[in-house]
Amino acid sequence: MSNKKNYDSQSFTEMTEWLQTPLGQNLLGIEMSLLENMMNRRFGYHLLQLSCADMTVYDDSPIGHKFCIAPSTKVKNGSLVAQAEAIPLAAESVDMVVLHHALDYSKDPHQLLREADRVLIAGGHLLIIGFNPFSTWGARHKLARRFDKSPWKSNLLSNKRLNDWLKLLDFKIEQMHYGLYSLPFNSPGLIRYSSFMGKLAQRLNWPTGGIYVISAKKQAFPMTPIREPWKAIPIPRRAKGLALGDNVSIALTHPHKKLCINEAY
Repeated sequence: MSNKKNYDSQSFTEMTEWLQTPLGQNLLGIEMSLLENMMNRRFGYHLLQLSCADMTVYDDSPIGHKFCIAPSTKVKNGSLVAQAEAIPLAAESVDMVVLHHALDYSKDPHQLLREADRVLIAGGHLLIIGFNPFSTWGARHKLARRFDKSPWKSNLLSNKRLNDWLKLLDFKIEQMHYGLYSLPFNSPGLIRYSSFMGKLAQRLNWPTGGIYVISAKKQAFPMTPIREPWKAIPIPRRAKGLALGDNVSIALTHPHKKLCINEAY
């Protein structure tokens, strides 16, 4: 457990530093633009963010209480210190969970997703930001993983695999957007040129972007009440029908017909 905690803290620190580079800043800018339309229409009381770095992406959310969980105490934006795979919150206690590349850098992404499902209320929203393995960024991840340096030492998950996991957890996919069509090289000139070429792909939402953003809603299934079966009421033998009482007049559906009963039986 101690080795895993040290690994998470090291990766967290490395990603925080890398996001300050021109390539990292370009990544954050595109992510914030994609998240803006997804967040400003989601309301609630509590928002939890699990991120790969010491930064926040929830500024556009109208939710009042927003907080982060980080693997280290040496952070600026961490309200709680814990492992993402073991969130120290009660079940169904938050209205929105934001996974900012948390699955990409988790040793057990399936467990992390189950924990996000556990703390999320029924009808709550889950936002997932991840690197797309079927892109130029995904190709660079595969080529550079052997150097064991962030951000290229992540374990990328395809959106198809995530969709399968979310369906098993009874989530409904509401939106999926792609972005980051620039080449994954830390050169300001190359970033500007490739970003200009990717504007058309951004408008068409081509699935070859370097990142994807998934918005999913946790479905709430109504409980079906268990009803006892009807019990037959025994009728005395001498009674030929239901006793209506004396001098009862029953009007039928046809106004010109009328049935009068003077006695019960």
